[in-house]
This record gives sequence, C-alpha cells and structure tokens, in this order.
Amino acid sequence: METTDADEETELRQVLGELSYPADKVRIVLCAEVHDLGTDVRRRLHHLPHRRYASPSEVLAALSSGTDRT
Repeated sequence: METTDADEETELRQVLGELSYPADKVRIVLCAEVHDLGTDVRRRLHHLPHRRYASPSEVLAALSSGTDRT
C-alpha cells in the first residue's frame, strides 16, 4: 500500500502533537526518526531552520514556508 502526501501529513501532525514544546529542531527530527516517518517528511524536517519551535503549528508553518518539496 502506497503512502500519500495526505497520509504523511496526518502522521506528521500526530507525531508533532506528542512532543513537549518548546522543542528544538534536533528533538523534532529525532522524534520523526523514532516514529519512522516517511523519507520525504524526514528530509523536510532536516531542512528546518535550527531554532526552538513553540508549537506543532509553528513547525508546520516553517515547513510550508521554508522547505521546498523537490
């Protein structure tokens, strides 16, 4: 069964919701790896700016504004 972008986005939201905030990029990336999120999602997270994020919404906003999906 193939994973769609919508499935990956839903899974990412669930994983981000499990973290305590503020969370830095390293903790976010490690959490994604522990939960075995898809390669594309992990690649996008690796490209996040190195800083602390106050909420899952802030992480998602950084992904949508600063990460290119090519």
